Amino acid sequence: MMSKTAGCTVVALVCGSLMHGCDGGGGPLPGIVPTDETAYIGSAACGSCHASVAATFSRHGHSQAPRAVLDGSPQYPADAPGVPAPPAGFDWTDISYVIDAYRHAARFVGLDGFVLTDGTAGTNTQYNLAIAETAQTAGFVPYLPAQATPLPFSFDDFRRRTTGPQTLADNGNRHQENRPGIEGTWAEAGVQCEACHGPGSMHVPNPPAGNISLDADSTSCARCHSNPDDPNVIAAADGLIVGLQQATELTASPHRGFACTICHDPHVSTWADRATAIRNECQACHPERNMALHQGFVYRRGDYVEPVTCVSCHMPFAVGTLAVNDQVLANGRTARFGDTRSHIFWIDPTDDGAARMFSGDGTQVVRDDQGRSAVSSCFVCQRCHNGFGNAFAFPPGEGCAFGSGIHAPQ
Repeated sequence: MMSKTAGCTVVALVCGSLMHGCDGGGGPLPGIVPTDETAYIGSAACGSCHASVAATFSRHGHSQAPRAVLDGSPQYPADAPGVPAPPAGFDWTDISYVIDAYRHAARFVGLDGFVLTDGTAGTNTQYNLAIAETAQTAGFVPYLPAQATPLPFSFDDFRRRTTGPQTLADNGNRHQENRPGIEGTWAEAGVQCEACHGPGSMHVPNPPAGNISLDADSTSCARCHSNPDDPNVIAAADGLIVGLQQATELTASPHRGFACTICHDPHVSTWADRATAIRNECQACHPERNMALHQGFVYRRGDYVEPVTCVSCHMPFAVGTLAVNDQVLANGRTARFGDTRSHIFWIDPTDDGAARMFSGDGTQVVRDDQGRSAVSSCFVCQRCHNGFGNAFAFPPGEGCAFGSGIHAPQ
């Protein structure tokens, strides 16, 4: 049983023979894997036995980043918006990979493995997907205009987006698919099955043996979703929380100690199928809390409709991975939103909450003496109370002192 991936043949199962270290041209040739050695076999092999999980996971953002460009434009699930075109002046034949682009913002890797930047390409090289929740429109925007030299697709960049990543030092100085700009190799593009469950070669010939990882705590998630420089510091930049730090954020929240899987089914996309992806909504643990003055309200802006829930307020768009949306509101105020919801959950409703949220130099989110953090209500209230939707707008001169006592008994 064989299937084709980018430039190499993956042997899923032929009398126990498995491909070892396939990386699309830069790695070892196919060979027999010793019975005491583990190897990556690829998501196609996993899906041959776990078809329903594979079908669901194919709609998850993890499986889409980065996306190889083969024989035309990159292919995404039918209900995903995707990227309509590469940057101006480029054809899809000039692009090897699209980084992310499933939900937030896309960057592009050239055939030489270097990431396109405005400074080297002479045009806008980041494509922002539309985010209806914060009224962000789709289109190309600037990305590193001052980057005058080719930007490598670094290990630190791709390690959280691939399966089986290896540095140049660890893999014998090999570049993925012999593209000099890619600083290392991976077994499979995207965060696929074996990125979390581990290499599957020992599991295939003996599935019941429990010889594959089934981690149900936050440790696996934290390998990619924490601050790589300091897992105890929630990094910030440009007035937003830096992306991919959900596990670090959680340590400063009322849910510290929670496993991510208490709330999330890791195989299901919260964007594509939220009803299945979220295992426990907020009131499963907080039945005593009500929606106070927001009970039954629906937020509308243009064609976007959102029934107001706990998540609307307690998980605001205060995180920026790449896309940043600065808005001048209808009431004359200015609001800034990221492209990802925060996992801090606590809200600071004080007038100076925005200033209190970040350190003086703006490089991290402040923690109190108990290690807790809070997101300013500016990120919460101004998304709805801005004069554009059906909610009333706060006066221009008011600060961010909103929301105190919102859960008082009714």
